[in-house]
Amino acid sequence: MQHNKILQLAFLGLMLLFSMWVVSALLEVRETTRNVILGVGFFVVIISTMWRKMPLDAKLLLIIISGYAIGGKGFAYVSPFEPVYIGEICLAFCMCGLVIRLNRAGLMDSNLHKLIWVYLVYGGIHLVVDYSEYRMFALRDSSLVYYSLYFVVSYSLFQETRIRDAFERIIKIAMMLSIVSMVYSKLGGPSFPGMHPHIDAYMPLNIAAVLYFLAKGSESKNMFYIVFALLLVFMAATIKTSGLVSMFAVLAGAIIYGRLKGLLAPTVIIVFTSLVVLMVTTFFVPDLVIETLGSGQTAETFGIDGGEFVGFSGTTSWRLDWWSIVWTDTMNMAPFWGQGFGADITGPFLEAWLGPAYADATGYARFPHCVLFTNVGRLGMIGLALFSILFVAIGLLAIKFARRYFVSEDRRDADLIVFGIVVAGMVNGLLQATYEIPHGAITHWVCLGYIAVRYYRPVIYTDDDTGVGKL
Repeated sequence: MQHNKILQLAFLGLMLLFSMWVVSALLEVRETTRNVILGVGFFVVIISTMWRKMPLDAKLLLIIISGYAIGGKGFAYVSPFEPVYIGEICLAFCMCGLVIRLNRAGLMDSNLHKLIWVYLVYGGIHLVVDYSEYRMFALRDSSLVYYSLYFVVSYSLFQETRIRDAFERIIKIAMMLSIVSMVYSKLGGPSFPGMHPHIDAYMPLNIAAVLYFLAKGSESKNMFYIVFALLLVFMAATIKTSGLVSMFAVLAGAIIYGRLKGLLAPTVIIVFTSLVVLMVTTFFVPDLVIETLGSGQTAETFGIDGGEFVGFSGTTSWRLDWWSIVWTDTMNMAPFWGQGFGADITGPFLEAWLGPAYADATGYARFPHCVLFTNVGRLGMIGLALFSILFVAIGLLAIKFARRYFVSEDRRDADLIVFGIVVAGMVNGLLQATYEIPHGAITHWVCLGYIAVRYYRPVIYTDDDTGVGKL
C-alpha cells in the first residue's frame, strides 16, 4: 500500500513537471501553432467528456453541426492547416465509422442512395482527370460532390437509437444557436477565429425555426410561439430575398403536403400584422421605411434604389450575367464534360463586370450562386443531368416525409426542423450557396440522412444491439 502511494506521488510530480513544460513551451511557439495546439486540446476535452457511450464519428458530427449554426463561415474554416478543414476531418472519421458499420450501412437502401453513388462516381472520375491540371483547386471544388457522403454516413449513424435521439436534441440547440448567429450578424458583431456568422449557414435553420414555432404555437394555442416566429420573419425579410422565397416554400410544403392546416391562421396573422406594421411605420417614420426597403440585397433584387424602382439590376442582374457567362463558356469549351474541378468559372464574370484588374478569381467565390450552373460549369451537361435527377429525388422524399409524419402521432419536433432545413437549403442552393460550402452543405446532407432513416427505416436498432460498430 505504501509503495502505491509513493508511485502515485511520483506520477503526480512527473505530470506537474510535464504540464509546466507544456505551458512554457506554448508561450514560446508561434501564435498560429499555439492556437492549433490549444484548439486541438480543447476539442479533445469536449470529445472525451460528451456522450461517452457514443461513437467518436457521431460526436464529431453533432459538434460541427452546432458549430456551423453559431460560427458559420468562421467555424467552417477552422483548420490545423489548409485545405484540411474541420468538415473534412470529420468526414474522414465518419468514413472510418462507416466501414466499421458496413453490415448495416444500407448503402443501397433507396433510389436516392443509388443516385448519390452515381453522382459520386462521376465526380470522382472528374477529380482524377482534373487534379493533374488544377491540383488543390480541383480538390477544393470537388466538395460540391463529396459533401454528399455525409448523407451516406449519417444514414448509417442514425440507425442507432442513442445517436438519433442525440441528434434530435442537438438540432434544436443548433436551431436556437442559428437565431443567435443571425442576431449577432445583424448587430454587426466582430469576427474572430471560429466566429463569422454566414447567411447560408443560419438562414435554413432560421426558416426551420419559423415552421417549428408556428406549428407548436398553432397546436398548443400559445401566442408566444407565433409572436416569436413573427419576429424571425421580420428579421429574415431584411436580410435576403432568398430567405423569403425559402420561407414560402417551407410553409407551403408543410401546409399542402404535410396537411398542417393549423399553419394557415398564423400565416395569415403574420401577413396581416406585417402589412399593418408597415403602414403604421410608413405613416409615422417614412424615412426609416425608405431606408430599410430601399437598400440592401432584397431591394437590389427588385431594382430599388433610394426608395424608387429603377429596373431589375443589382443582385438579379449580376446573377443572370454570371450564369450566362458560365453557360456560354462551358458550351463552347466542353458542353458535356464541363470545364472541370479547379477551372476558373469566376474570372470571366469579374472581368466583364469589374475590369481586367479583377480577373483573378483566387480570392473570390468559385461558384456562381446557383448549384445548377455550378454543375454545368464544373461537370457539364452530364453533371447537370445527374444532379437535377438527384435534386428532384430529394424534393420528392421531403414531400413524402411530410405526408407521412406531419399529422402523425409519431411526429417528432426534429421532423419539422429537418424538413425546414432541407427544403430551405434546396431553395437557397438555387439562389445562393448550399451544396458547395461546408457550413451549408454538411448540415443539409445530414438532415436529409435523418429524413431518409425516418422514412425508409422507421424501426431502428436499439442501444443494446451489440452489432452497432463503435469508432
